[in-house]
Amino acid sequence: MIVDATLISYDFMTDFNGPSRHFPQPFYPAGIYDEDKVQNKGPESTEYPNLALPCSLRDAQGDIIPEGYYMVALSYDRKYLELYQSNILRAKVKVIKVVEQMYTKEELDEETEIIGRLRKAQMNKKLKKIRKAEEDLVAFKEKTAANTYAEIEDSGQGYYILKYNCNGKKATGIIQK
Repeated sequence: MIVDATLISYDFMTDFNGPSRHFPQPFYPAGIYDEDKVQNKGPESTEYPNLALPCSLRDAQGDIIPEGYYMVALSYDRKYLELYQSNILRAKVKVIKVVEQMYTKEELDEETEIIGRLRKAQMNKKLKKIRKAEEDLVAFKEKTAANTYAEIEDSGQGYYILKYNCNGKKATGIIQK
């Protein structure tokens, strides 16, 4: 077997990042890193709940998260609760529990009936019925999203519990004091 040593030496000579590129960190400590600041705009939707943080918190690096109002969103991979202030990511909280709720049978029946009316009106090109079905669909979405909230509780044991409920997803995160 012949091995081209020039290729191997070239790979190690040009790898300025060292082994960290090949062996990523196995965990994500609390705080905001430079790579997190690349995404400096929050989610576009306004349906996420707001959280009134009652006291300032300190993360593992000693950075302070000041008290104030934050928008809370569950990350796409469902591993973090992200706190946004003025659409800028301020903190990430590790999620320990995620529960996705399904609609009840009555809610599913109501939604399928509204969508059926909307599709039938679109096929027949009836503008008044299309508008009415769209209004009903928006009202249904608002009714099901009415129980959206984010709250923080003091456990009394050295950590805070962050509870999140939005769009049928419930998440719980822990913030150490």
